[in-house]
Amino acid sequence: MKRYIPDLLAIFRIASSPVILFLILADGSSEGLMLIPAIIAFIAAWTDFFDGRLARKWNVSSKVGAFLDTIADKIFITFIFVGFTYIDRVSIWVTVLLIVREFVITGLRGLAGNEGIMIPPSKFGKAKASLQFWAVGFVMMDFPLSILNLTIAELFVMHALIFSYISGYQYIVSYFKSKNEI
Repeated sequence: MKRYIPDLLAIFRIASSPVILFLILADGSSEGLMLIPAIIAFIAAWTDFFDGRLARKWNVSSKVGAFLDTIADKIFITFIFVGFTYIDRVSIWVTVLLIVREFVITGLRGLAGNEGIMIPPSKFGKAKASLQFWAVGFVMMDFPLSILNLTIAELFVMHALIFSYISGYQYIVSYFKSKNEI
């Protein structure tokens, strides 16, 4: 049973995504606290931390688990940011840029895998995921505190977007370096 727990955590993240989207759309407000979707998103975000950690600790890492973990993050962020855009909490251009980056890098990693090239996750990629999860929380909590005319949520969203593209650049560079070494 222990070997399935990391995969089940990633599956929970995938399954919670449409539920969170539904709750965001049902709330529909462009401001204010979104407590229930925030609690579910918080729990789901923590599964990202625990699924990999448990898989390594228990030595039950698998290709399916790595795939589920990667796809779960993308589905989770895509669903939530689409919801945020629909209710006008996040600009459409931010959501589009985040989703485009995810598709491009997922495609690149798939291409690399087909060519026998392993592109390991970068520190910026891990920071990107963490910042995206924090951004989700702050957007849902809607703290009124501003710094330099930006809310805390907007600052986290911008940092997540910046780190998304820095890590994306690192993946592209890593791919071409590895390709030239073959």
